[in-house]
Amino acid sequence: MATIQEATLDLALKAYPNELTADIDNDYTVKVETQEMSLGLEHIAAQVAKKLNKVTSEVRSILEEACRETANYAASGFCISTPLFTLRPMASGVLMEEELSLPVDREKISVYGSFAQGTQLREAFAKANLKLFLQPAVTGPYIAGMVSAAPVNPVTQTRAPMKAGKMAVLNVKNGKIVGDDPSVGITLTSVANPQTSFFIGPEDISPNTASKLQFILPAGVTDGEWTVKITTQYTSGNKLTKEPRSFVLPRPVTIGAAASGGGGGDSGGGDDDNPIG
Repeated sequence: MATIQEATLDLALKAYPNELTADIDNDYTVKVETQEMSLGLEHIAAQVAKKLNKVTSEVRSILEEACRETANYAASGFCISTPLFTLRPMASGVLMEEELSLPVDREKISVYGSFAQGTQLREAFAKANLKLFLQPAVTGPYIAGMVSAAPVNPVTQTRAPMKAGKMAVLNVKNGKIVGDDPSVGITLTSVANPQTSFFIGPEDISPNTASKLQFILPAGVTDGEWTVKITTQYTSGNKLTKEPRSFVLPRPVTIGAAASGGGGGDSGGGDDDNPIG
């Protein structure tokens, strides 16, 4: 690592016009503008070594062992409290009575850690110098994600995977599919076979609103990764844009298997059906 990035306690915030309150035109939502560079254990170790006049490799070894022991204790059923976080081992899933005497089926039971911020993290955020910037509203269509239209399981907090012939939902902003241009609609393109694509027109989308597009996945859609594009002439008023505008979801969606998060679908954490905002 060539340069050690100092922690400045300067936290940039961006204000976005709140698109979820149509009757109020002067309210904003605020989000953190994160740094482009993500930090790993090597960076933290180097910074600690610099402050304590220690060797970076030794500090990293200690931090790695501390992480390993923390994970082992959590996996042994211990709740862990540190100045940085509190960690509680968790489990979720449903078993039938006849399965209670059998070895635990990890396909049905998930074990994981639940984190909450500790006093040290709260104090650091309290000390941070907040700088607020205005982020202009998105003028064209935007896709926040695509998921199965199946309801969230109240126990596992996951959805059924997306499948051909089943309903899917696109959570969008300024994404109502309207216009007289023939390109207006939803286009799904296979990542494995880019020459294979399916087009869903406005007449096959219901509800078709600025924030939600629901449609049936075409029968020919195969399991795998697909890119998603929406094209529309929608504006916030009654007029249409002269030229259609498009947006492509940055990450492909996964059809036929539960996605692990991001653009592909539900993250399994009980996210709201419309995560924009």
